[in-house]
Amino acid sequence: MRRKAFQILLLVFIVLTVNSAWGQRNRRSQRTPETIHQEGGSRVEFREFPSTTLGEDAYYSVFLPPDYDQNPDQRFPVIYVLHGMNNNHTTWTSPRYGNIPLLAENLIKSGDIPQFLMIHPYAENPFYTDYSDGSKKYEEFVTRELRTEIETNFRVRTDRLNRSLVGTSLGGYGALKIAMKNPQLYGSVAAGSPIILLGDDPSQLIRSSTAGAVRRFAGLFNPVFGTPFDQDHWIANSIEVLARTADLKNVEFYFSYGTADRYRSMFPMEKGLEVLDQILTERDIPHTMRVFEGEPHGWALISTSLSEIVEVVTRKFTAD
Repeated sequence: MRRKAFQILLLVFIVLTVNSAWGQRNRRSQRTPETIHQEGGSRVEFREFPSTTLGEDAYYSVFLPPDYDQNPDQRFPVIYVLHGMNNNHTTWTSPRYGNIPLLAENLIKSGDIPQFLMIHPYAENPFYTDYSDGSKKYEEFVTRELRTEIETNFRVRTDRLNRSLVGTSLGGYGALKIAMKNPQLYGSVAAGSPIILLGDDPSQLIRSSTAGAVRRFAGLFNPVFGTPFDQDHWIANSIEVLARTADLKNVEFYFSYGTADRYRSMFPMEKGLEVLDQILTERDIPHTMRVFEGEPHGWALISTSLSEIVEVVTRKFTAD
């Protein structure tokens, strides 16, 4: 009997080990797909590098415009794109999420905007904020480590006016927050469906909700802002506070949401954007707030309004 029980346990262990190893390989293969060559001459490459700020390999994709290979002496402006919850650096290429690189290529082919690179990092925790305990540093990853990786390996311009941020959902929060904390690095920022939580202690709102999506959100929120909740760390990364206090006179802002956003019943999204709009208006900070009737959350909203977004974030780009 003991021998049989041992054999069963051994079999279970082998199955779990094999499944775990397959899962890790499968996850890795999903993160590093083959280069996507688009019909108009642009392409999307998928890369990785060892990250000290995250303590593991970092993954990103890069959209290279048609002129990147045709003009090898030219340097290009760069847009950093930040995803939201349950996404990674590959989802923006999917038709399900609007195939943003293909839309960008079509906008470039229209001839109305300059050619640019887009960098889309993978953030397992898409708050793009350093953890309160210092174990992972997602903001530093975007502002320093990833920027160094891109400026070392690609022909991009390195001044503030030729560097922009775009984000969706939690990535929208991340883009706004990073631009506000680092205005010396970015000329403009655009956020679609940004999750903007107000007040000094949003953990109360999260704890009181029974919605499944909010519970998943809490699983990302708690490691960043601490358990128990670290109020000082939150205030240092609060968009409401930063909008009132940061030196933003040289950054242009664009933010939007759709009235059919699936998270409207869970978070006071409109209120957050309205407060941000009011603060920036009072401070005379250049910005645009857009409300799209009947439009949904996330990448769907980004794809619908991409031409507006690109117009804003490329407005300050200068000639090489």
